[in-house]
Amino acid sequence: MYYKFKGKAITGVLSILPENEYYFEDEALKPNDIKSKRLKKIIGFGVRRRVKADTTLSDMFLAGFSKLLDEGKLVKDDIGAIVVVTLTQDYVLPQISSIIHGELNLANDVFCIDIPQACAGYVIALIESFMLLEHLGDKKVILCSGEIFNRKTSLNERKYEEPSFGGDLANISVIENRADRPNIYGSAFFDGGQRDALLIKYGGFKNPMTPGIIEKERANNSCSAIEMDGSAVFNFAQKEVPPAVVELTNRAGIKMDDIDYFLFHQPNRFMLEKLATALKVPYSKMPMDITERFGNSDSGTIPMVMTTDVNNEMITQNNLCCLSGFGGGLTWASLIMEIGKMDFCENMISTL
Repeated sequence: MYYKFKGKAITGVLSILPENEYYFEDEALKPNDIKSKRLKKIIGFGVRRRVKADTTLSDMFLAGFSKLLDEGKLVKDDIGAIVVVTLTQDYVLPQISSIIHGELNLANDVFCIDIPQACAGYVIALIESFMLLEHLGDKKVILCSGEIFNRKTSLNERKYEEPSFGGDLANISVIENRADRPNIYGSAFFDGGQRDALLIKYGGFKNPMTPGIIEKERANNSCSAIEMDGSAVFNFAQKEVPPAVVELTNRAGIKMDDIDYFLFHQPNRFMLEKLATALKVPYSKMPMDITERFGNSDSGTIPMVMTTDVNNEMITQNNLCCLSGFGGGLTWASLIMEIGKMDFCENMISTL
């Protein structure tokens, strides 16, 4: 499906990072064997962040809201909607957007929605946010994204043959109507026939997290871990993403060279290099270091690129950007839009 919006802008992005860092070598069972070294080189295993054992994702978001409100970068009365995209909810019910709504004591007409999307989540949630803005006037959508898959009580509690690839972080993006901004072009596609290529098997109603399941799986992996067919996901991304991006540039009436930055989901450096090559995009236009610096946080990686790799450009100038997310679902979604002259674009380190 294709989309077209006008007069919408991302006017601020804040990424919230836990202070606890750890390294690939800290978690890997055999960090120096050939397989581990190959994984580190190809996937980009490096430094990652981990929240404390009792920290939830809503805690991360609320820490970010506190900073933005205290510094006057956000005003509660300007909020028209809270959109949350994540797979690591605090509860099945209530949703995180409702928790944020209650903790901030927002007005009853503030719209709240949680979107359980993974790798393409940020782009999907931006599309949802743009549609909401059609009805919000001068109110703003606050888009909250990120994951805390790595929350564990101790690195020594359990060790795996293959370390988890995730990194804990949260982002808050401010989305609003801006009449001076040019058209935004978007697309989103889904292939449920390949849904098992990325799977979190336990924890839902089909496979409840029972004591027996926990005991059975404890020796192999975390029961909440993602099971991934790496080859299938890689082949899917290489097949679907480049033609989708090319088609979107055609619909937008622009050339690939016109795009200043390709802000893609960050599964690993190897996959991004292959996508850049397929699209004939110079590596300098496609940042690809987030996984090795922070890990893969699903919906959190694209805003993390903004606040880490191109934050100065996001503040000082307008940039024509192509955003693309791809993964769980299987889902692939892209946007071509102008991003820049933000009010803020930064990282914060929390004590959570």
